[in-house]
Amino acid sequence: MKRLILIGLIICLAVVVGCHSRTNVPKAGKEAQKEATKEEKKAQKEDKRVEKESLPAAVPAGKNLKISVLMDTGDDNLAQIKMDQRERLNDFMGTDLVRMLNKAGYEASLIESRSQYKSGTYLLKVTIVRYSAGSKAARIVVGFGAGAVSLDTRYELFAPGGNSILSDEHGVGSSLDWTSCARKLNKQTVDAVKDKLGR
Repeated sequence: MKRLILIGLIICLAVVVGCHSRTNVPKAGKEAQKEATKEEKKAQKEDKRVEKESLPAAVPAGKNLKISVLMDTGDDNLAQIKMDQRERLNDFMGTDLVRMLNKAGYEASLIESRSQYKSGTYLLKVTIVRYSAGSKAARIVVGFGAGAVSLDTRYELFAPGGNSILSDEHGVGSSLDWTSCARKLNKQTVDAVKDKLGR
């Protein structure tokens, strides 16, 4: 009888010890897994820091770059009505271009003449090469491209040192109105500046 009790106690003890060791294993596994995750996150943070520090400092970010915008109506030898149209277009394009550049992350401002240009900033000069206001009546009545507006401009970007680093001439037409042409060309100009200076 004593022997049976002793065997029973040994079996119970073995069961208890077995259960105890089994419950500890997952805990140890979870803790090890947590430690491994912590170490992995730490390593990823360190990799990102090293990667950030290794970026070349000379790469222009496009932000906080100052750009002075100078608009030019182009040909002065035009009839008064055409000069008035160009001046209205010029004013709209200049304001819209500055807004787009600021939205792109640059510090842009509009100047009225070259004498207002401050050294140490970029200078973006935009000249109206050709402009045809078309016919609003033809656009409304006829449609199909009749009376379309057309606009060609030339832009030139000067570095703070004064040398020209970017220039191009482009044009668009629209069956809507002149503001549509102006915005399209301004967008193309801003995209070219972003490609050159970075953003």
